[in-house]
Amino acid sequence: MIPRSFIILSTATLLLLFLAFISVSSDKRFPEYNRKPVIAFPLLNAEPSAVSRIIFVNSSGKFAFHRNSDSIWVSAEKDDYPVLPKLIGRITTQLADMKRIEKKTRMKERLKTIGLENPSDPGSNAALVRLESSNGKVLAEAILGAQTSYKTTMASKGTFIRGVDDDQAWLASGTVDLPYHPDDWLDKRLIDIEPNSIQKLQLIGPNGETYLIARQKPDGQFLILTPTGLIKIDSDLQKTLTTGLSKLTFDDAFRVKKDGQKTKELNLLVSTFSGLKIDLTLWRDGETFLINLNTEVPLIDKTIVAHSKFKELNQRFHAWNYIISKWKVKKFLDPLRALQASSKKM
Repeated sequence: MIPRSFIILSTATLLLLFLAFISVSSDKRFPEYNRKPVIAFPLLNAEPSAVSRIIFVNSSGKFAFHRNSDSIWVSAEKDDYPVLPKLIGRITTQLADMKRIEKKTRMKERLKTIGLENPSDPGSNAALVRLESSNGKVLAEAILGAQTSYKTTMASKGTFIRGVDDDQAWLASGTVDLPYHPDDWLDKRLIDIEPNSIQKLQLIGPNGETYLIARQKPDGQFLILTPTGLIKIDSDLQKTLTTGLSKLTFDDAFRVKKDGQKTKELNLLVSTFSGLKIDLTLWRDGETFLINLNTEVPLIDKTIVAHSKFKELNQRFHAWNYIISKWKVKKFLDPLRALQASSKKM
């Protein structure tokens, strides 16, 4: 027979556990998250590949990005310059995966505390994003606010969101990477030439002075052709010359215009061991430095794929001026000035 005292103790323990559960469940400090989270944007979740246009609004303006007839994502505000395809894919995936976890405030005066005020207001921290299909169907639209950390089995971070015409705020799972400025959406990659792949460099100064630098093998020493013969160039100068073409990016881009007061500072012709040729021209426009680029497909690789790739690059390069930072300009002008100084001593 089970002792009566044991039964009483067991009953009391179960009662205390039940009361503790009720207390925790009703305590606002321990919110009960939705046990069956709702997909925030079901149309986008069902067909993320259908996205063909993105509208982005924040306190600095309204911006549009779309997929053109060649399936390349471009920026309308930047004369259809290409944007980062990986960024578009990441934003689409992050929104498609979002789930509504818990209702939050619907009081207008409290929306600002979680970053869900009007995105167009000066100084607003909110952002509106709308994803559309090619026929204009809205696949997802919401105002995104502050990001927060919360602990569930679903995700470790969340975002406060609300509908455009709805004051009801929600905590949604996950976060979205939305660059603030439209320039930060652009694909700023230009050229990336590994230093060891460069075979020959030809620097042409503003007055037509020409300096030819070449080597016979990838890890060899560069030699410069002078009136007195071939001489080795300084190792620091060689490093500056070759690294300037590695992972070259721009700060901003705009369409080439026929008018303007820019002056040529340098023309750099680059040849690699694989046969690739790059023609880079550096210009000064007041305090701004610009570059123009042109590429030539290697003679040893005249395949349709290679030809198409270089044709695409040149179509982009020919129409644009690229603004680059002054510290990047130094990697081109410092070697030229060093060579000019050396030639005067000969």
